[in-house]
Formats: sequence, C-alpha cells, structure tokens
Amino acid sequence: MGGLMEKMKEDPFANYLGITIEDVEEGYAKVSMEVKEHLLNFHGSTNGGAIFSLADVAFACASNSHNQAAVGIAMTMYYMQASEIGDRLVAIAREETKPNRLGVYRIEVLNDKGELIALAEGMVYRKKDKLVP
Repeated sequence: MGGLMEKMKEDPFANYLGITIEDVEEGYAKVSMEVKEHLLNFHGSTNGGAIFSLADVAFACASNSHNQAAVGIAMTMYYMQASEIGDRLVAIAREETKPNRLGVYRIEVLNDKGELIALAEGMVYRKKDKLVP
C-alpha cells in the first residue's frame, strides 16, 4: 500500500485544510484534523464544510484503498453536535459493501473525547483504472 498511501498524502485540498492521513487499509481509512480559527463559522463552532471535507477525505482514502479508481457519486452527512477551536477531529471510514462497480461506506467523525460529531454515508462508482501501477 506504500505507493498508494503516498499518492493519497499528496492530496492538495487535504493538505490545504491541514488533514492528516493516519491509516489506510483495504476498505478502511482514518484521517484527522485540528480545528483552527480559519475553520470556524460565525457561531464560533467548526464550519460544516470543514467537517464534511474531513469525512470526504476519509471516504476517498477508504474507497480507493483497493488501488482501483473510485469516484464519489453520493454522500449524506448528519451533524450530531458542534465542535470547537482546538478540538482534534478524527474521521473513520469503513466499507459496508463492495459489489462489482459500487461501494457503500460509513464515515464517523469523532472529537478527541470520542463523541460523535457527525455521521456520513457515501457511495462510489469503481472505474477500471488503477491508481498506482
């Protein structure tokens, strides 16, 4: 998984947001992000788009972990509670199903206390292309 993991760690958007890819295995990914001031909304809590992006990176890593290009076709996010500046958020994506062309994933976003911040479900379409030769 070395070359694949390196490719994932080069993701420009994830790097821009300060997202760290911690672990990727087949059908699984764990990523994290520290909530900083530029990720807050006008309520003083973490912007929903930042939380969604964290979950999306975990989703992308888990769904592409088979070294087969997978592209998102749907994602639903449920926000359970707010997080704040200084919180370390962790998103864990797990593969629920892997039929031939479609894959369904469940993504949990937790704070450093282990509390559920958000829950997401995503679906990908698997292309024939390999990510890393």
